[in-house]
Amino acid sequence: MPGVVRIAGAGLTGLSAANALAAAGRSVEVFDKKSRLLPSSGAHTEGIRNYRSVDVLQELRAVGFTMSPFATVQRTVRQSPHFRNVLRGPAHYLFMRGPEAHTVDQTLYRTAKETGVRFHFGQGLDPSEADIAATGPPEGQHNILGAGYIFSEAGSHLDQDVAYGVFDNDVAPGGYLVITPGLGFHSIYSVSWSELRFEALLARTEKAFEIPWIREILGTSRWVGKIHGRAYYLEDPIAGAVQGGTLLAGEAGGFQDAVAGFGFRYAVMTGALAARAILEGQDHRDLLRAAFGNEFKDAYAFRQRLNRATNEDYDKMIASLGAETTLEEYAKRRESRGF
Repeated sequence: MPGVVRIAGAGLTGLSAANALAAAGRSVEVFDKKSRLLPSSGAHTEGIRNYRSVDVLQELRAVGFTMSPFATVQRTVRQSPHFRNVLRGPAHYLFMRGPEAHTVDQTLYRTAKETGVRFHFGQGLDPSEADIAATGPPEGQHNILGAGYIFSEAGSHLDQDVAYGVFDNDVAPGGYLVITPGLGFHSIYSVSWSELRFEALLARTEKAFEIPWIREILGTSRWVGKIHGRAYYLEDPIAGAVQGGTLLAGEAGGFQDAVAGFGFRYAVMTGALAARAILEGQDHRDLLRAAFGNEFKDAYAFRQRLNRATNEDYDKMIASLGAETTLEEYAKRRESRGF
């Protein structure tokens, strides 16, 4: 009889792995140094980019993730200092993260508990002692930072199917500022690849509140919490995805979107693939290569170009898209770039 599978980390990646293993009848124990189940970045709205030829929800359902988004962004507004583009189509699926019962975290946790997964909160497990390491960014090694706020739905003027991305080094150096709708509260935060100090990046985010059209969206809403997200990406995370007897998944292995910092898809898929490797006795790296091909290397190469982007470059990028773009048109442009 197979022994207990030990997972380090009870985030989205660890929960995805635990559910896949438990659904196949394996005994699973999950260890997490946090005292309770909560995303490290705090409560917020999380989006999954849907810019590929295959619908991302189909990808996730194929690995056992069956939750439905609470909303689909049908209009994505990209703004540079002097130009604006509107992307029309289901470009992002939205999910809530946090302690509330309806969030992804708590839903996956309940499912895991119901299938017999045992959790040990306040008890970290060294990744080298785990079968699957899903502990998030290695300590002190994050290379993407998110800083901002959640603000009340009441008093704000943000439609449920609209999201905004602002490409401006003054408010999000080496990255972008995002505004996304939620349930009860919305999120506004800057994501940066060059400013990795939280308070300094938070001050940049606050600078965006002075922009008139953003001020209009915020309206008379009130701040209800902070967002402090750290992320970690590698050029080729697949190469190091097996360390001794431990399978690395999620950001513990550097599986992150180097271009835009959207980690949801990689968290779910790499967790599920690590579980599959254990269940089927397959090489974790082979499963990862079959699923992702060269997309990590391609995204890393494009990130190096983005790291040098000036506001003038952002203006050229947004202006080249025109006033409006369909999701189908934009997906073709991305595929021509190789990812």
